[in-house]
Amino acid sequence: MFRTDRASRRNVLTAGLAGLLLGGLGAARIHAAPRAAATSAKLAGAFVNWGAVGRERMLQAWEKWLGQKPSSVLGVDFYGQTTWDDFHKLNLAPGLWQKLNPARNVVWSVPLTITGTPLTEIVDGLHDAEFEAAARAISQAQPRAIIRLGWEMNISDKGWFTKDHEADYIRAFRRVVGIFRRHSSEFKIDWCPSWGPQESPADLAYPGDDVVDYIGLDVYDFKHEGTIEERWQNAFLKAPFGLEWHRDFAARHNKPMSFPEWGVGNAGDNPFFIRKMRDWFAENDERIVYAAYFDVDGAWPTQIDNNQFPQSQRLFRKLFSR
Repeated sequence: MFRTDRASRRNVLTAGLAGLLLGGLGAARIHAAPRAAATSAKLAGAFVNWGAVGRERMLQAWEKWLGQKPSSVLGVDFYGQTTWDDFHKLNLAPGLWQKLNPARNVVWSVPLTITGTPLTEIVDGLHDAEFEAAARAISQAQPRAIIRLGWEMNISDKGWFTKDHEADYIRAFRRVVGIFRRHSSEFKIDWCPSWGPQESPADLAYPGDDVVDYIGLDVYDFKHEGTIEERWQNAFLKAPFGLEWHRDFAARHNKPMSFPEWGVGNAGDNPFFIRKMRDWFAENDERIVYAAYFDVDGAWPTQIDNNQFPQSQRLFRKLFSR
């Protein structure tokens, strides 16, 4: 019901990286909003475009746009997507982040398998070498990185979709976490479903407190029936596996929350969503370790610093500036 298909945009981004490495709310309502308090850098992270030489340069521009301190926000990136060869061919990407800015920490979204490869092969260790390559490359460049492994497992466009395969997902997840932790004891593991009921109950695929450090949730302003207020209540805040579920589930497991992806766009220019997300972050600030805006267009536009969503852009900059 709330499916958000972003596979195509990530494939395009991965292809571009490989190529480079290898060869509706009224303005009056916005005006009436009170001035926001300064936002902590932990809430101002972003997944940004590749740019001319790498995401680090684009993230520096993002920090400057928001008035955040240099190197203070988390960057987000994706490690491999299409083939197992990507796990070896793209191992220069973490090093490029490190070369451009050794002070930057990165959230690495690592696929749990590649489309066409069943999770049972991961469980049996048939692709340990690929995960070893990824863990080695990331640990050498960002030894304190956040590893968002097998994210959005409750959406069927993922090769690691968990419906009727929850046990395989859990065993595969646990095996790969062991590989990453052998390369750096400082890695933090982020388990991150997509918000809402989606196509499979997220909690059935929880791999265990011993292999999870953060419990994440990806949240996008997606088209739904009703007013923007009703959509917020029914599709985000109180939806099955929505924001309140995320808060309560993380609390039950004594884990901090994260928001590795969030954004407007599918439902148009909606500053109401921006404000409500910022309010939710503020309400739960002590339990949130980071949030990152998806500032890249793909399956639908989400970039917020290029004037395509002017009302949302103005409010976002106001609310997420230091």
